[in-house]
Amino acid sequence: MRVLVGMPEQGAQGGPAACEPPFIEELRRLGHEAEEEVYAHAAVNVAFRSRARRVLKTARVLRERLRQSDFDLVYINTAFDMKALLRDALIVPRLRFRRTKLFLKFHGSDAGLLETKNPVLAALRRRVLSHADGIGVLSSEERANFLCAGIAEKKVFLVKNVVEGNSHQRNSKFLRHWSLPDDRPLLLFIGRFIPTKGLLDVIQACGLLRNGGQKFVLLCLGDGPARSEAETQVRSLNLQDYVRFFGYIPEDQTGDFYVNGDVLLFPTYHIEGFPMVIFNAAAAGLPIITTRIRAAADYLAEPENCLWVEPRNPSQLAEAILTLFSKPEVRKAMSANNRMLVERFSAETVTREYLKVFDRVLS
Repeated sequence: MRVLVGMPEQGAQGGPAACEPPFIEELRRLGHEAEEEVYAHAAVNVAFRSRARRVLKTARVLRERLRQSDFDLVYINTAFDMKALLRDALIVPRLRFRRTKLFLKFHGSDAGLLETKNPVLAALRRRVLSHADGIGVLSSEERANFLCAGIAEKKVFLVKNVVEGNSHQRNSKFLRHWSLPDDRPLLLFIGRFIPTKGLLDVIQACGLLRNGGQKFVLLCLGDGPARSEAETQVRSLNLQDYVRFFGYIPEDQTGDFYVNGDVLLFPTYHIEGFPMVIFNAAAAGLPIITTRIRAAADYLAEPENCLWVEPRNPSQLAEAILTLFSKPEVRKAMSANNRMLVERFSAETVTREYLKVFDRVLS
């Protein structure tokens, strides 16, 4: 099978940049031809006109690749949100060429776009989805959303991301390097700093823990538009000795943070598909507190893998943290269960599942 893969540009953040390279590598190991082309660019500090020119250039480049070489399948990593929809409406119709099939993998989706009555958005939605031979979504909730919107059942597939194992070990060297204490639990938040990821709720929960006399340190990895508000909230709650901001840490350097942490906090209400933070934490054997959303709801169970909390509920989040602090046997069981869970997302397992999906799309 010959596959042309649309990928984020090199150095991009987010799920596709982390989970797609091992999938492509496994495709090649199994004897298939997989070639990559940049599909999605970072939109930071880029004017609209420049972004539009870049999108049109991407469409031309991909179209030329299809003219020059016969591919069985074009596999595009994208999302089903407003920004991606505008981009995809320009590019996707240009990717139907000869007998090549088109598969769109949505890393997250906005159910509102499937329900909108806005005639412009509805036209853009039809323009994108009607050209796809197959659509991959990362949770059963999303699949149900697409089916309810009238997309043919044979066209929508529930797929997974590859999650690589974590071979790092807990060590005091890590604590010394980052000047972290060894006498208090380390809470971990990793993600883009936007309100819907729940960081502000985590900080409020930390205020409640501190007021109750609990010792801990919250490690915040990431960056984004909500960072200033988060830092302001830390100061207003007088949590400077309890919260550390590390900025953006490249994916391949986060392993030590996962294995040296004690609990992952991720009370997201973002339009997640398959939150890589949750599954990377599971690969490290980290106990998890999160919301019952999308792929997390599909694959995690309470208390085997996590404790569930409601979004925008700092007091419930604080109670869940205290529960794990007070029950080491629960943390130990979660750790073991989570390491076993991610075996379901190995590159070999996931790639073979994709090949079955691709065969159905091609037939």
